[in-house]
Amino acid sequence: MGNFEKKQRIMAYSDFTSLRQLEKAFNLKHTIANFLAHTTPELPTEKLRFDLQEAAEMPLHASEKAKSELLIMPILKEIRRTHKTFSIYSGYAFDVNPALGLNGYCDYLLSTDTDSFDISSAVFCLVEAKNRSVEEGLGQAGAEMVAAQQFNASENKPNQTVFGCVTNAYEWLFLKLENNLLTLDTERYYLSDNELPRLLGALAFIVKSSESR
Repeated sequence: MGNFEKKQRIMAYSDFTSLRQLEKAFNLKHTIANFLAHTTPELPTEKLRFDLQEAAEMPLHASEKAKSELLIMPILKEIRRTHKTFSIYSGYAFDVNPALGLNGYCDYLLSTDTDSFDISSAVFCLVEAKNRSVEEGLGQAGAEMVAAQQFNASENKPNQTVFGCVTNAYEWLFLKLENNLLTLDTERYYLSDNELPRLLGALAFIVKSSESR
C-alpha cells in the first residue's frame, strides 16, 4: 500500500445491530417496563382513515418506501395535526459524533421546534425495520436516541428523556432513554382498525411528555 493507509470506514447508526453492542459502546443499561401504561386512546380523524384505506388498496409489500410514505408518515402527520408543538424530519442527516458512530441518516426525527429548517431539540427517533423484525432495529434506534441526547445537551437543552420507536409500519415497539437507562416497552402496538386508537394514544403521550420538559 506504500505510503497510503487504508481508510477506515466510519460507523453509522445502522452498524449498531444489538443492544449488547450499544450498551458496551455507551455504558448503557436496559430494562423492560410498561412505561406507556397510562396512555389514553385517541380516535383517528376521517382524514387518517381515508389515507390508510387508500394505502390498503396499493401493493405496499413491493416497496419499503411506499410503506414509509403511505403508512408511517400519515400516522405521524395525524399526531402533528392534533398536537402542533413539534416538527417532523424525514431522512434527516443527523451527524452528532461520528467518532462514536453517532452518524448517518435517521428515518424520522421529531423536534420540538415548529418554525425552523433545522432541529433544535430532538425528542423522538423512529427507525424503519424494513425487512427486519422490529427487534433487529433496537440497536440502531438506541444509537439514534443516544445521539439525540448528546445533541440536546450540546444545544443547552438537556432533555434527559428521549423516546424512540422501531416499526415495520404494522407493528410498533417503543423505547425510552433516561440518562443511561434504555427502557423497552412491554406492549406492542399495531396498525389495525381495532388497535389504531392505542397507537395514536401512545404517540400523543410521547409528544405531550416532551412538551412538558
